[in-house]
Amino acid sequence: MRTIATLLVVSLFSSLLAGCGSFYTGISKNTVMVKKTNQEKPDAEVEYGGLLSEDTVKTLSVNAVNKYFGHNLSLDDAMIDTSSLDQQQIKAVLADATSEMDMKQGFLVEYKEQLIKVAGGIYMSTIINKYDSEDMYGVVMNAKDGEVIGLSKVNIEKRTSSPTESKKYKLTEVVGLAEQFIETMGDYEQDALEWDDSYYLNGYMTELYFKNKETDEVALSLLINIGSGEVVGFYKDIMTVLQLWIGKRMYSTSVQKRD
Repeated sequence: MRTIATLLVVSLFSSLLAGCGSFYTGISKNTVMVKKTNQEKPDAEVEYGGLLSEDTVKTLSVNAVNKYFGHNLSLDDAMIDTSSLDQQQIKAVLADATSEMDMKQGFLVEYKEQLIKVAGGIYMSTIINKYDSEDMYGVVMNAKDGEVIGLSKVNIEKRTSSPTESKKYKLTEVVGLAEQFIETMGDYEQDALEWDDSYYLNGYMTELYFKNKETDEVALSLLINIGSGEVVGFYKDIMTVLQLWIGKRMYSTSVQKRD
């Protein structure tokens, strides 16, 4: 389990979570998958050093999977492994990811606000259904308040499958689906975000990036199955930054721009 969690982090979250694996596609095409998770502040006795305890992380992670994917897992139904990155480790990962990239200013300046939000670090949970080893999820949350900033379902066995060209959604349609999804999240004001015109395409999964119109900062990325038209994962704030830069490093030839 520790190995799985490590892979979940180090790929960051681009290979296993955003490309090499397949994601949950069992929801009807016209149904928006993700529901906003109600963040419940844990009681004082389950906190440790101002951060969430491991038990609380596990509980919140399973709750997020159930709410976002319409599942009904209990803690007893799942094998759960947790790991974490503190802020310094996050900076180290980001430094490595941007080391060969041409940036106008250093990443500590460019992503100051995103880093401030995770001053206490992040927790990662790998959740596997005990009764179905292919039923596997990744959850990333803010270590301070339990806010879910990354979530996806991974199905490694179907990683090589892809839809026929006739079943693929067009880019304009995918962007439209993404914009509809953002409205349902409840985390952003209407028209606060805009697509930055870039995306990654890997098999039948595409990842679109959205930025804050006022600050021009990357804020959200959505994973969409272009065969079914379903939003199958998302990353917020610092997780979107990590996705973007590690994606650029690993799949630089796959970055495409709208004509």
